[in-house]
Amino acid sequence: QAPCRSRRTITYRVVPDSYEAWKREMDQTLSFIESGRVKKLVPSRRQALIANEPFSPKDILLNLIDGKAQGTVFLYRYGDVFFCGCTPELLIRKKGDRVESMCLAGTAAIGESDEERARLADFLMNDEKNRKEHDYVVRFIREVFDRNCYQVEIPKEPSILALKHVQHLYTPARARIMEGVSLYSLMEQLHPTPALAGLPVGEALMSLREIEDYNRGFFGGAVGVIDAHDNGEFSVAIRSGVFDGEAGWIYAGCGVVEESETSSEFAEIDMKFQTILSAFQGE
Repeated sequence: QAPCRSRRTITYRVVPDSYEAWKREMDQTLSFIESGRVKKLVPSRRQALIANEPFSPKDILLNLIDGKAQGTVFLYRYGDVFFCGCTPELLIRKKGDRVESMCLAGTAAIGESDEERARLADFLMNDEKNRKEHDYVVRFIREVFDRNCYQVEIPKEPSILALKHVQHLYTPARARIMEGVSLYSLMEQLHPTPALAGLPVGEALMSLREIEDYNRGFFGGAVGVIDAHDNGEFSVAIRSGVFDGEAGWIYAGCGVVEESETSSEFAEIDMKFQTILSAFQGE
């Protein structure tokens, strides 16, 4: 008989971050793009979360696994602090000589009805800003696969990945890995992708350190497993938060290109916050 798994609702309040601070961050981001320093940058926001009652890693884990969030659930505990989330973004998976990844960039709301979802999906597929943001990731992953793999299969056009709170442009990538290339080596070459940092990746990382006034910690890291046969997978640790059982921080980011608008990107991150906040919703 399967053990009983009981989900629990945890009441909390979120301390909003400053829109003015976000505007300053976006102004600096867009100035870096305009100057040619980067083509794309992925700044983030964080918000403080304060619970009205103590909660455990088990509470959060069960709510994510059995709730409506879609993706890979992860949790890492160190002492009394734990980092967790539910990510839709696969970085790399390997089984034998076959590997797969995904290009996930470009976001729209999910809508309140099937008709609205379809309308927003059509907008996403045809929006120049989102297609450009997505294409940077596709080209990056193709370059890494071309260096390390053969029989590379990456569709020319993206499709839509619809989740609970948002929908994304999505392009799968599959290939056969060359002999002598390990899963960990491929993970290191892929991480961080332009979907997480920007492009060029190295310059984007340095730019983010200038722009953001906090340390991201584990947010955006690569989380996964490798077995004794060099099979396994890594996902990108987004839609996540770090907590101590009474309070914590939640994180989310967005891809910014030349056509991006400050208010739209702020609203996009608000939608992405909903995934980790669902970890506090029980039955």
